[in-house]
Amino acid sequence: MHPCHPLCLLLLLLALPLGSTCPEGCACRDSHTIDCRGSGLRALPTGAFPLFIRKILLSNNHIQEIPADFFMYYGDLVYLDLSNNSLSSIAQGIFSTTKLIYLDLRYNNFTQLSPRAFSSAHRLIMLRLGNNPHLGQVDQAAFQSLDLLQVLELNDNALEALSAAALSSLPSLRTVRLEGNPWLCNCTFANLFLWLRDNAELLPAGFAAIQCSLPRDMRKITLNELSDDSFIECEFSLTLTDYLIIFFSGVCVSITAITTSFFLANIVQCFQRLGLFKGGDDDDEEDDY
Repeated sequence: MHPCHPLCLLLLLLALPLGSTCPEGCACRDSHTIDCRGSGLRALPTGAFPLFIRKILLSNNHIQEIPADFFMYYGDLVYLDLSNNSLSSIAQGIFSTTKLIYLDLRYNNFTQLSPRAFSSAHRLIMLRLGNNPHLGQVDQAAFQSLDLLQVLELNDNALEALSAAALSSLPSLRTVRLEGNPWLCNCTFANLFLWLRDNAELLPAGFAAIQCSLPRDMRKITLNELSDDSFIECEFSLTLTDYLIIFFSGVCVSITAITTSFFLANIVQCFQRLGLFKGGDDDDEEDDY
């Protein structure tokens, strides 16, 4: 019998049952899917996933962190479910080696989304971020570079405000869920209201399903009860940024005026000491005679 060629050995290894490389506590029912749902995991499985894995299910665990280099070798990964865990942040660039198109991060502990938080997953089509009860801040550049994103879920979070620029930067957006947040009907909300009114067809629950609280009495109303006139006073109101700009501009002008006056006074004093004004004094004395 002839010895097996190295290529034969490689083919034999690839033909081995996937269960032999399946992480402990997980189920590997086919060659492209690993199911670790409800396994009581507090960290990602220590056993390495097969390099050709495409779908990883990790929901209903207690995972608090994902190492920045964890997905480095999983270039075929397209589907990742991390819902109902204890994640509070995602390392920037963590998905850069994947082909991720579906990412589920619902029911976690996120408090904010930083600029370009998901830019490394630029192939994403669906991003689910709903039901994060502490998520109260989303940077206007959080979804930058997600040009293919079609579905964005931000429902049932703690958002009181959201920049319309965060949504208008998504050219392929077809569905956005924003209901269930404690929105405030103030001047900060005005631009988002106008964007939602103009893109109401993107709201699966409808325009009326979104509520916001009036600043004066915190009474909740639906967005279809608002109009352009609801924010007319915002055209004449100044934001905190405006006040800071005015304040610092005034300080700079005052400092410039004081510095200029001090400089001119010193120049005049120097001229007097050098006698440059003596001729004028002599003329005055001659006039007195």
